[in-house]
Amino acid sequence: MEPTYTLYRCAGPNCGLMKGSTDRWWLMWSSFGEFSRPVLSLSPWNEELAAREGTLHVCGELCAQRLQSQFMGNVLENEFRRSQA
Repeated sequence: MEPTYTLYRCAGPNCGLMKGSTDRWWLMWSSFGEFSRPVLSLSPWNEELAAREGTLHVCGELCAQRLQSQFMGNVLENEFRRSQA
């Protein structure tokens, strides 16, 4: 019987690279936690964290930077919209 494993695809914009068994990937997720503000977290690869709902699987620095930029833009846009309401 062959072992089963989960396939992961990079969440970076326009990437979609599939994770190999020896790749050194990263994990990102956002939360609205103890600071009552949106928070973006970044962690080295960990199988338990990778399996959690809402975790983004990231192939490297460039995709992490792109996702961080999207997060920052979304936060600023939402704050601007709230201030205009």
